[in-house]
Amino acid sequence: MNELTPVKVKQGIAEVKEGKTFCLSMPLDYPGGNVLNPRRHPPQLRPSTREDRPNWLYRTEWQKPGMIDVINDDAVIMHLQYSTQWDTLAHVGALFDATGAGKAEPTFYNGYRGGVDLVGPSDPKQAGAVPGTFVEAKSTSSANALGVENMAVKCLQGRGVMIDLHAHYGRKRHAVGYDDLMRILSADGIKVEPGDFVLLRTGFDDVILEGKKKPDAHTLETSCTGLDGGDARLRQW
Repeated sequence: MNELTPVKVKQGIAEVKEGKTFCLSMPLDYPGGNVLNPRRHPPQLRPSTREDRPNWLYRTEWQKPGMIDVINDDAVIMHLQYSTQWDTLAHVGALFDATGAGKAEPTFYNGYRGGVDLVGPSDPKQAGAVPGTFVEAKSTSSANALGVENMAVKCLQGRGVMIDLHAHYGRKRHAVGYDDLMRILSADGIKVEPGDFVLLRTGFDDVILEGKKKPDAHTLETSCTGLDGGDARLRQW
C-alpha cells in the first residue's frame, strides 16, 4: 500500500481498453456449511425486533391505528473470513523484533503492534459468535490501525496483474514455490512492478461454486494451487 501512489493509479487507468468491469467477490453464503474451516460459519440474516415482535412485515398500524407502512429491518451476523475474505493488513502479522530490544513480538504492516495498535480480548468468552446462541451485543476487538475503513477512504485503484496458476496446473493440488512462480511469469511474459495489485487465478472459486453450498471436504482439500507460504524466497518476493 505504501507503493500505491498517484502515478500508479494513472498507470492503472492507462491499462483500460474496453471499459469492462468484473466482480471478484463470491456470494457471501458460499462455500456453505463449515467444512472448509470449522471456525467460520455462514452469515445469518435476521430481522431486528420492534415492540417485542420481529421487525419483519411489521405493520405500523400495530403502534398507531390508521398508519399503512409495513417495515422490514435486518441485522447480519457475519464471519468476515467465510466467503471472499474481507481481509486487511491487520489480518496476518508476524513475530518480529520491531524495537530492536531483542524480543520478537506480534508486529504488523508498517510496524504496527499487537496489543497496542490492534487490541482484542484474551478471554474466550469475549470472542466468537456461535450460531444459535446470543451474546452481548458489543464489539471486543479493534484495529486502531490497518482497519478496512482506511481502504474505503483511500479508494484503492491501480494497475492489476493477473497470474494464471490455473492455466499451468489446472485443478491439480500444488504448492507454488518461488521457482514455479518465476517460470510462470517468464512463460507468460508477466512483469510485476512495485505498487501493482497481484491477482492469482487458482480456479478454486469454480470448485466452491460447483458445490452449490454443499461442499465435499475431500474435493476442497485436494483441488487447485496456492502459494507455498513455507518458501522463504517467495515471502521475500
